[in-house]
Amino acid sequence: MSCAALALLAGCGDGSADEAGPLSARQAEAVLPDAKAAPGWKVALEPVAYPQNKARELGVARCHEGPEECSKPQVTGVSAMAGGRGEPQLDFVLMAYEDAEAAQASYEPVWKAWGGRSVEPRELDLGTIGDESDAVGGSSPSLRDGARTVVVQVRVGSVIMLTMGEAGSGIELPNTLEQFATVFAERAEQAQEGKTPSATLDDVA
Repeated sequence: MSCAALALLAGCGDGSADEAGPLSARQAEAVLPDAKAAPGWKVALEPVAYPQNKARELGVARCHEGPEECSKPQVTGVSAMAGGRGEPQLDFVLMAYEDAEAAQASYEPVWKAWGGRSVEPRELDLGTIGDESDAVGGSSPSLRDGARTVVVQVRVGSVIMLTMGEAGSGIELPNTLEQFATVFAERAEQAQEGKTPSATLDDVA
């Protein structure tokens, strides 16, 4: 593939995620899980991503981490998968920073804000995903009867990603969230290496 064809995906070369510059809004959109990344799943919200000021204006950047931290990403994007028929509802958030150092510095405050949104959260061990990762499970803040939630945060290079799932009793959550978070992370790594994000659930199942 030519450099021209890769122009929207961080240029040519074999750069690593830690060395890559910030993702553009278009690149971030390509990283977010969609129907191709999750065969068989119904998309509730197609991937969208915007420069941070516009993301805040439109409410795409939810800013649970507070206005100061919320001003630090260069781009924020979201997508979602519909629940039902034995599947959880899934939400994805991507925050692209200026560089890996900026994302690393924001990792803890972002996790403190987002990971603490479950009711009585408990830490989950989903193994190592990306450069840094954390996961918690708990009761859903939506207050739906018996609803549970799992939140996974992953950093890959200059990108922080949140994968969140909610489901009623009897629907498996941790394994599903681990698979989606892994795909999400692999797609972010591919983009930061100048590749077209192509990882799917079939690659990690």
